[in-house]
Amino acid sequence: MVFSSDIEDDLVDAQPLQQQLEQQVCLRETIQRIRRVLTVDDIHKTTVQTLMDFFQADWIFLLEKGPCFWEPVAQSMHPMSCASVSAFNQYLGLKSVAIKLSQLYPIAINTQSVQQVSGDEHWLSQFPGSWLLVPIHLPPMYQQSGRPWGLVAIGRREQAHIWPIEQQDQAQILVSEIEIALRHGLLYEQLRQDNNNFKTLALTDSLTGLANRRQFDSYFEAEWQRLVREQRLLTLILCDIDYFKRYNDYYGHPTGDVCLAKVSDVLTRCIQRPADLVARYGGEEFAVVLPNSDTEAGHRIALEIQKHLAKVDIPHASSSVSHAVTLTMGIATVLPQHQHSPQELIEAADLALYHAKQQGRDRIYVHAHYYIHDDEHSVSGCSE
Repeated sequence: MVFSSDIEDDLVDAQPLQQQLEQQVCLRETIQRIRRVLTVDDIHKTTVQTLMDFFQADWIFLLEKGPCFWEPVAQSMHPMSCASVSAFNQYLGLKSVAIKLSQLYPIAINTQSVQQVSGDEHWLSQFPGSWLLVPIHLPPMYQQSGRPWGLVAIGRREQAHIWPIEQQDQAQILVSEIEIALRHGLLYEQLRQDNNNFKTLALTDSLTGLANRRQFDSYFEAEWQRLVREQRLLTLILCDIDYFKRYNDYYGHPTGDVCLAKVSDVLTRCIQRPADLVARYGGEEFAVVLPNSDTEAGHRIALEIQKHLAKVDIPHASSSVSHAVTLTMGIATVLPQHQHSPQELIEAADLALYHAKQQGRDRIYVHAHYYIHDDEHSVSGCSE
């Protein structure tokens, strides 16, 4: 026969076990929440929120160790004042605390620790309550040698609260997961940055910093398709430095590279709208893409390029048209249509450039059959 008192005793004994199981489930769920995020910013936000929920804390501060100071990167509940940040740095700068932070175990600060640890009284005067400080350690590539990368501060309002060993262990487990997540997040961001850098290098001319031919082709095609849908004009200017081979032969290729860079700078300064693109089209040839622009707008920009290049006054002793470096430019405009190809506009601008060279260089030539005024959206013949 089983007596009721025996059943009650069994239930009492089962309660701690049930609580432990619930805590384990909660711990696993919290770990999964941390593991699901990828970017560093999301890890910061998730850290403070998950720790707040898990420990039922009143404050969570996540700090990063900078060259000189500890800086808060995320926080929950009460924001820190300037005095609070100063107090953090004053306390964490203590030699005894720095030694503890170099270890892997949490630091408990409460009314009991005040009697034993120098500096805890000052801490609690700034942050009343009970605290658990858990250092975040990352590999040497992410931190200064022998110093923690960051710190998680978990706070409770009750000053008499004691952080049991079990909670300290749980905090350490969660911070270990945060360390892994941060390593992955930092690596992910580095890879993403490297990928962006590789893309930039692949699409940029290394000498001039302008878009290269590959980026020009991609952008020109995309703008063509966009303007087909919107039925807006597209103008293209092709520019060629006059007698550049003679320039290289006379001054040398290094000086020729400087000349290319200066001309590129002039072209860039004459382009104002975000949608406009300047590209290095070939060796000494450049392209200016002007979406939503008629021929007259393109001609005005070409004149601006001429004027600014004349002000720069790059000497060209072997030129047959001027004492300084000059540009010959061909302009063509079209209203993009599905039945036509972007290549047709490029060929038209190239033909205009050819005619300009035939007429003596250092001039602007507008293709007679690719002259369009924005008010008309129709083709009329004109050249100069």
